[in-house]
Amino acid sequence: MATIPFDVPHSLGRDEARARIQAGLPKLAEHIPGGGTVSDHWTGTDALTLTIIAMGQSVEAKMDIEDARIAGTVKVPMMLSMMSGPIAEFVKTSAEKMLSKPAA
Repeated sequence: MATIPFDVPHSLGRDEARARIQAGLPKLAEHIPGGGTVSDHWTGTDALTLTIIAMGQSVEAKMDIEDARIAGTVKVPMMLSMMSGPIAEFVKTSAEKMLSKPAA
C-alpha cells in the first residue's frame, strides 16, 4: 500500500476551513471518475478520515485541519498503485475546491 502525503495551505483559519470541508463532503462522490462512494469520519473536531470506494478498491485519506493548512495522507492499495499519483491529486484538488467555496 502506497502512502502519499499532501499539504493544502489556506488563509481561512481552522474553523472556517473545517466548515468548508464539511460542506463539500456530500458532493465529493459525484466527482469520482467512474463513480464511487465516500464515507467520512471525524475524530475530534479537526481530524477527518475519508474512505473512498471505487472500482472495487478502497482508498483511505486522512486530513488534519490546521489554522493555515490541511495536512494529509492518501493510502492507495497495491491494485491501484499505478494510479496512486492521480488518486492523491484528486483528493488534494478536492480539498482545495472545498476550501474555495464558502460554507452554506
